[in-house]
Amino acid sequence: MSTPLPNPYGCQECGVAADAHGRRWHPEAGVHQWIQPTQEQIKERMRARRAARTTSRET
Repeated sequence: MSTPLPNPYGCQECGVAADAHGRRWHPEAGVHQWIQPTQEQIKERMRARRAARTTSRET
């Protein structure tokens, strides 16, 4: 089973999308509401998604 791709615009703390978030518990953040990700987090998540797509095409 493959690992789900990161959501570029998911919560800053846990990565869950805003429309599916509500109040969540995370080991490092505890119970929290959706927090907008930083521009750097968005960029890194997009790069990770691109790398995963590129890798899957090569195999």
